[in-house]
Amino acid sequence: MSETADRVKRLNRILKVQAQKRLLEEWRIGQLREQRLALEKSDADILASLGVDNALHGLFVGAKVSNLRRNEVERQRLSDAESEAEERLRQVRRVEKSIEKERSKTGRIADAEAEADERDASIDAFLARTVSSFE
Repeated sequence: MSETADRVKRLNRILKVQAQKRLLEEWRIGQLREQRLALEKSDADILASLGVDNALHGLFVGAKVSNLRRNEVERQRLSDAESEAEERLRQVRRVEKSIEKERSKTGRIADAEAEADERDASIDAFLARTVSSFE
């Protein structure tokens, strides 16, 4: 097997790893978005429970405000983490795309080398038959 064909195999393996990295980053982003949605639901529930028709309304206002503040801090942390994950995803996609281009280029070279080897083998076989027919 030629060196170029080995390189294509290595690039294929690297590409599989990059695809796994991309899937992992996409999964992380999905998880962060689910956490953010859970926080928004929690905020909505807290705000909905602030109704004045509840007899114990005034007793828990401080705790509810504290929970809302805590959720806002957590929402900001999730937003930052999501931004970082999206940047990592862009980088992984960029690397994956460059590896795909390199693999494609190397694959064309490997195909050309294999074709040249086949052509040389055919020529050698033809010449061997021709030489033996002259003897």
